[in-house]
Amino acid sequence: MAPLLGRKPFPLVKQLPGEEPLFTIPHTQEAFRTREEYEARLERYSERIWTCKSTGSSQLTHKEAWEEEQEVAELLKEEFPAWYEKLVLEMVHHNTASLEKLVDTAWLEIMTKYAVGEECDFEVGKEKMLKVKIVKIHPLEKVDEEATEKKSDGACDSPSSDKENSSQIAQDHQKKETAVKEDEGRRESISMFDASFP
Repeated sequence: MAPLLGRKPFPLVKQLPGEEPLFTIPHTQEAFRTREEYEARLERYSERIWTCKSTGSSQLTHKEAWEEEQEVAELLKEEFPAWYEKLVLEMVHHNTASLEKLVDTAWLEIMTKYAVGEECDFEVGKEKMLKVKIVKIHPLEKVDEEATEKKSDGACDSPSSDKENSSQIAQDHQKKETAVKEDEGRRESISMFDASFP
């Protein structure tokens, strides 16, 4: 990884073929044959113009940004196992949702579902634990799939919506009853009107 300079990755110097380089920048292992090139690059790296690609921290020296990127990469290896990569990449690829919503969705998937390749502890009996690896995930039953389809169609199953929906149904039912009573009342008055005239 290379820190960003003006939102773009700054290319490192390629390894020199053949002769041993005379000057090397310690944190990047870039090698130079002349002192002028080496000192010009060191001077550029000491400026507070660099941005860490992983965290977005800016106004760092090249070395600070480089070290921060290495720390984040190590942290990701520890905290974000490889078996989640495919799941999350499929989720975010070409997705136009906000970053906050994507993070919430990814977190929910990771925390509530298993992934192929995931390593788990499997409890056998009261005190025996086995290390296992998920090799296949069976699809959910059709009932769950239908519920998911309904949710994706825009239906909401929150309790408040149930209350709102039931009150709406009650209001509709009451309107129908009132309309029926009014209609019956009109029929009776028409019948009496017809009966009074010979």
